[in-house]
Amino acid sequence: MIDAAAPGKVEELVRELLDERFGDQFVFDPIKVVPRIDHDGDEYLHIYIVFDGDQSLLDPDWTLELAGRITPLLMDLGSLNPPSKTFIERSDWEEIKDRYLEFA
Repeated sequence: MIDAAAPGKVEELVRELLDERFGDQFVFDPIKVVPRIDHDGDEYLHIYIVFDGDQSLLDPDWTLELAGRITPLLMDLGSLNPPSKTFIERSDWEEIKDRYLEFA
């Protein structure tokens, strides 16, 4: 079972990693970490990362590896499954946030 504190801790780590990598090129806010259950009944975390900035500067190689960067923390928090993530442009967030978070 995923520790109840996991979403907050993962959010903090993701924010630190994003700020370290991208500095002031982007504003990442909000970052929402939501527990989910997959089709096999296994728990995992989904990370919604809302960003404001030039998307062409969002390094795809680095963002693909984000899940691997936080996996050790997730294991300590009881999540044996890798997280999933979605990067969402700030201009789209207000329109779609309720749909993304309706089961949170």
